[in-house]
Amino acid sequence: MAPDAKVPACSNCSAPLRALSLPGHYGSTVEIDLCAPCHLVWFDVVESARLSGPGLLALIGEMAAAQALAHQPLRPGIGCPHCHQPVRTVHNRTRWGPSLQLECPQRHGAWQTFGQFLNEKGLLRTMSSADRARALQRPEGWHCVNCGGALGAADATCPWCTSVPAVVDVARLARALDPEGATTSHAVHRTGTRVSALACQACGAAVPPDATWHCQHCGATLTAPGLAEAHRQVSTLGPALQAHAERPAPQIVQQRLAAQSAGLERQRERAAAMQAEADARSGRRLEPDEHGLDMSALGALRSLPRWAAWLLCAVLVLLWWWF
Repeated sequence: MAPDAKVPACSNCSAPLRALSLPGHYGSTVEIDLCAPCHLVWFDVVESARLSGPGLLALIGEMAAAQALAHQPLRPGIGCPHCHQPVRTVHNRTRWGPSLQLECPQRHGAWQTFGQFLNEKGLLRTMSSADRARALQRPEGWHCVNCGGALGAADATCPWCTSVPAVVDVARLARALDPEGATTSHAVHRTGTRVSALACQACGAAVPPDATWHCQHCGATLTAPGLAEAHRQVSTLGPALQAHAERPAPQIVQQRLAAQSAGLERQRERAAAMQAEADARSGRRLEPDEHGLDMSALGALRSLPRWAAWLLCAVLVLLWWWF
């Protein structure tokens, strides 16, 4: 039976895409399409940037579950699921380094493999010789982070999807799920930024090249050799992340207000400068009144749109109430 025309089909295997409704920022919902056999995700415009912590956790869980399926290799000429035009390879640069995506020429969105998405978010680290030796000792074997396919001891790339072997940086994943630090007391966050193949990134203690992926001295979570393992490590953050999304802790609210206050101060200074420039051009110069108020600044505030003035008043009231 032909697939429903309303459901976009994967341009690689022609199977219907699975639509995921994931939590986004500020109570929004983000729609993302996923093809499990091809290990591909389709993002419309900037959907990946709109995912909240619970949304990113849910997406990684879906990716990990999809790796149980046999991988469908990407064929040449894969197209956009909306306009069917061939996509083009786009090289982007993120804060974590270069990344790739297959972008629609009509800007309907872009394909990314699981590995490309994780790499763009800075969640992957190149596998060292110690990581490889540790992974080969696992009873379940060594598997590709992108497609979940089995890897051999001599494989420089995955024989199923050609991805370069990598490990998931669990601590960085935890920070990506919770950039505001609402769950920093959890053990999964106990990892520093120092990188060493044979030393714990948190305490610096020697880490033997065995099948253990956490520090035996301080208990810090290190890296994970597969996406399923990484998801299991951070899935315990799920309830705390959901509670934080519904009702942020007081210290997080204070951080947000402090960040907004700095932006509002810059806006007020910019408005006053613009008003002063306009007064200078028109030959007007308003002096402070008998109460010491700068009338030019008040004029600049009056020139703001009504919605901006109400927003400014609401923020000031919140700041007064909080402090």
